[in-house]
Amino acid sequence: MSDPVREAREQLIRVGLSGKYGSSDAVPDVIVRSWRRSISSAVKSSVTSQRYQDVDTDSLLCRAAVPVLDRWQHQLADTGTTLFLSDRGGSIVARRTSDNSERRRLDSVHAAEGFDYSEDAIGTNGLGTSMVERRPIFVKGSQHYNDALAALACAAAPVYTPAGLVVGSVSLGGPVEAASPIMLSLTREISQQIEERLRASSRPQDLALAMSFMRFTSSQRPTVVMDKESILANTPGLPYVNVASHVMLWELINSHNWSSNSTLRRHLEETFIEITARRVVDGPREHFVVHFSNFGETPDHDSGVAAPSKTTITTLGRDNTAPAVVVVDGPRGSGRATVAGRLRTTRERVARLEVFVVSAAAAPPWTTVEGLLAGGTDVLIRRVEELAENEIPSLAGVVERQRKARAAGQRASSLLLTSWRDRAAPIVLAFIDAAGPAEHTECLAQRPERIPGLVRVLLNVVDPEARHTISPAALQSMVQWNWPGNISELADTVAGLVREAKGSVIERRHLPKHLQQSPPRRHMSMMETAERGAIIRALDAAGGNKSEAAALLGMGRTTLYRRLRQLGLDTGEGSI
Repeated sequence: MSDPVREAREQLIRVGLSGKYGSSDAVPDVIVRSWRRSISSAVKSSVTSQRYQDVDTDSLLCRAAVPVLDRWQHQLADTGTTLFLSDRGGSIVARRTSDNSERRRLDSVHAAEGFDYSEDAIGTNGLGTSMVERRPIFVKGSQHYNDALAALACAAAPVYTPAGLVVGSVSLGGPVEAASPIMLSLTREISQQIEERLRASSRPQDLALAMSFMRFTSSQRPTVVMDKESILANTPGLPYVNVASHVMLWELINSHNWSSNSTLRRHLEETFIEITARRVVDGPREHFVVHFSNFGETPDHDSGVAAPSKTTITTLGRDNTAPAVVVVDGPRGSGRATVAGRLRTTRERVARLEVFVVSAAAAPPWTTVEGLLAGGTDVLIRRVEELAENEIPSLAGVVERQRKARAAGQRASSLLLTSWRDRAAPIVLAFIDAAGPAEHTECLAQRPERIPGLVRVLLNVVDPEARHTISPAALQSMVQWNWPGNISELADTVAGLVREAKGSVIERRHLPKHLQQSPPRRHMSMMETAERGAIIRALDAAGGNKSEAAALLGMGRTTLYRRLRQLGLDTGEGSI
């Protein structure tokens, strides 16, 4: 006689592989979707979770959830069930069970603190799939994608922050023979209790944000309401919301002179998106309402801003035709080569790229460069400012022939040049000006709003499995630093944080000390600068203990907390 569990499992495999699913099928659609994702991600169904990382038990999620889990562990004693809590990355950060035999069984399948139970790592399961689906789910027996979990049943629900972002999930699991629909109701209740504790620990000004959110948002216009620590978005605004965009928007808002203009209107770099921001002074702290629209689009009438005339955006390569010669000018380390590479990749077919770095002792072999360009290979020549004066005629000749050949349709390649006109000799500077830079880059200290996006790109490079995220407070500290080493320094810092991170969320306290103590970008008076230095020294002397530091400074603890916030030294993670 056939095994009904195995038959159900084989049915799921067939459905996931064939992509065919109808309402008459026995398998719930949420499970089918998850299996399809698991198959397309090539998740191994016969291997237990192998990804492991140290658990951060001091995260905001754990601090809110642990008392709830402890209380429910007592209530669920002798039921044979186990409570799990995962962070937003899917790693189990807490487990509660009173059954020693069940504990040993769970250990055997790595269902324990530190192991990754995201859907990407282990396929369909309660903890991971509930976060992907953003809804409570029930996964029973063979509906699990991993073979080792086929003897278990679990109900799970995502946990949301007060701002509506998924910060983790909670699951109630046990043997499949003890499965009951009531498990799903219990899990919902546990999740709601954790969310209530998160709300209770939120700041007083969150109420003001919520009131503005209800006042200024509609169901159609993409809108967010934000301050430095929190951001609320309506459904159309959700695609614009993440940690990086929050910090970038905050930096733009802070750079605006609100005393002279009550509305900020800005076209976001390298996008067709325009923002319209207004300041709200109601409540304990000022906050801002930000609307998003396509560039040149007429905003809603209630935005209070006159619409600009329709504008055509012209960007190199938008028509899938890469330019013949690209000159990107800016200081070293400001991303010149990256910008040049972005301009060349606008073609439908990206050619091979050869890179030559100029030094004071060596110029590129011009004959080789000519041959590569003629053969259809793109060429990037970096640091043109280092060229000796006698090499400029050779480069000018290459540029002239490249442009003529492209104009005549004889070549499809691009010549990319990076320069730093402030460091160039007069004859080199004359060449740069004659060539006409296609784009200018600036050091990070002058363009801090670029930092959140760069951090996101660097994280994708050094952490391709997306196991780590950076908290808003940590990202804000990174924006405040002046980055004398520019992008190279930023890349080294991000790589080091990922390498040394013990939890999935990199918080401000994990940053190097100079980043934690970086001053706000606003100008500080001599008195504020001196006070800031004294507070830093007191905190160091007290080993970070704020009560002891306040005593050393001769001020009350409440006063110290207020000055920490005002001087950019508050190490608290204001949001998750």
